Amino acid sequence: MPRLSWPTGLLSIWLALWLAVFPPQTAAAFLGGGLSIEQERQIGEEFAMQLQQYYLIINDPFLVSYINGLGQRLVSQIGPQPFSYRFHIIDDPGMNAFAVPGGYIYVTSGFIRLMEREGELAGVLAHEIAHIHARHLARQLERSRVVNVASVLGALAGLLVGVGPLTQALMVGSMAAGEASMLKYSREHEAEADALGIRWMSKAGYDPRDMMAVFRKMGRQRWFEGSNIPVYLSTHPEINSRIVDLAHHLSSSGPPAPGRNDPDFRFFVLKLESLVGRPAQLLRRTTQDLERRPQDPAAHYGQALALAKLQRPDEALAAFRQALKLAPGHPLITRDLAIFHFDHTRYAEAQPLFEELLRRDPRDATSLYYLARMARERRQHDQALALFEKAHRLNPTFVEVYLDLGTLYGEKGDLGLAHYYLGLHSLMTKAYPTALFHFRKAAEHLGASDRRLAEARRQVARLQKMKVKVPN
Repeated sequence: MPRLSWPTGLLSIWLALWLAVFPPQTAAAFLGGGLSIEQERQIGEEFAMQLQQYYLIINDPFLVSYINGLGQRLVSQIGPQPFSYRFHIIDDPGMNAFAVPGGYIYVTSGFIRLMEREGELAGVLAHEIAHIHARHLARQLERSRVVNVASVLGALAGLLVGVGPLTQALMVGSMAAGEASMLKYSREHEAEADALGIRWMSKAGYDPRDMMAVFRKMGRQRWFEGSNIPVYLSTHPEINSRIVDLAHHLSSSGPPAPGRNDPDFRFFVLKLESLVGRPAQLLRRTTQDLERRPQDPAAHYGQALALAKLQRPDEALAAFRQALKLAPGHPLITRDLAIFHFDHTRYAEAQPLFEELLRRDPRDATSLYYLARMARERRQHDQALALFEKAHRLNPTFVEVYLDLGTLYGEKGDLGLAHYYLGLHSLMTKAYPTALFHFRKAAEHLGASDRRLAEARRQVARLQKMKVKVPN
């Protein structure tokens, strides 16, 4: 879908969010006292719902699993938390990362593609986790005494997208520049986020110097791009001073142990590149890599993804096989080779690969999904339903599963579950009027003892609060 500009999109998001969660007559009173934990949860949930109307959130199962696995590894170093943290990748070429109250953290694809080591991504995530953990935004709201809802909207949007012409355009008519500066993260907040992030990185086994490395890299990018300052530097000011502070902190704590660096990070970035980048460019890059390192399985894997996108199936298959020869049993290469066979209707080649993946990892939702689709092709509907349901339980973000479940339950005459899953599919694909229609129907047909009835009713209430209407 075409992307909206940052200011237009975020203004719409925050307007819908605040007017939906906090009516105008109560917003001013609540802002004077700061955000409660429950209000932060509400903001995050509603923001996530609104954000996907304007930006493509990447839902590839491997990418979602990878970034959430990394994020949860960092969160586990903190101890008990009032929030459930969720990590998302936005398909956007800019370099940005931001944290939304309630545990929602977003990183752009452009930012990730700049990174070379898993520790660099860990440093960014740890820093954003710290902003949420320390409730910096709630504290800034309490101190600012801004009670005008429009002013808060502009200030929060400015906090996310940074300073510059885009934010200035957003702020016109909504607030004075002085009010915006009151909600910017203070140097103390940034120092606290850096210190906490370094501590959690180290406990999780990463070299904290990787946090400095990504900041330095973005500083160099700023000079290359002239006045087009990367957003992440704009929203996290005084980068040079912070690098100095980090260096002093690290030197005083002694030499760090060698940090972990998951070799699958390269596969993660290549997979992301194949989804959001240009396949011809990826092919040139991986071909150059193979000239230097002909036995590199990741480069062969990236080349296979590029060739498949360029509709060169025979060459893609050869590259997949060479990658798997160099890294026998590698789950990501095996899975993408199996998907390649499935996409070319070579089910006899695809099925044993998916079954082998499931033997090694019974929680592999992607393999369950494709085995379910093959069972459906053979009209083995009960087996397909069981596999789709298991895939859904293991990975609730797997969008395609909901459409298959809704369709199959409809064919079986179970209207409650059919409408419920079609509602979830419509919700995740941003078709909100259709989602409201399906959730209303699900609430009519689901039995009183069905655990999904409460969720259907909750979604109806949320969508109605957003002023969504079902067309006549």
